[in-house]
Amino acid sequence: MKIIPCATLAIMLGIGVAAPWAAERPKGDVPPVAGKNLCLLESEDCPNRKMTIVELIEALRLELSKGEAVYTPSELRTLEGKLGEYELMYERLMFGNSE
Repeated sequence: MKIIPCATLAIMLGIGVAAPWAAERPKGDVPPVAGKNLCLLESEDCPNRKMTIVELIEALRLELSKGEAVYTPSELRTLEGKLGEYELMYERLMFGNSE
C-alpha cells in the first residue's frame, strides 16, 4: 500500500516544480559553507517563507544525497534524524498513525 502515499506526495510536490531553496545560487551569492544548507542543518540563513512538511522532507533527502562530499558524518546523522522526525510527523498527519 505504498503506492497511495507516493502518489499523494507526488501530487503535493507539484511534479516537476523545482524548489527555490534547492536551486543553485547566483555566483556572487556564495553561502558561508559552500554546498551546505544551513537552514536545514542549523536553522540559519532560512528563507522568509516557511517550508511545508513535504518541502522539508524533499529538501532533507536532497541534502542527504550529497553525502560526505559536502557534509561531515555528524552532520549527516543530524539530517537523517530530522528526516526521520519529519517523515513520522507526515505519516501521523496523513494517516493518523499514533505509533
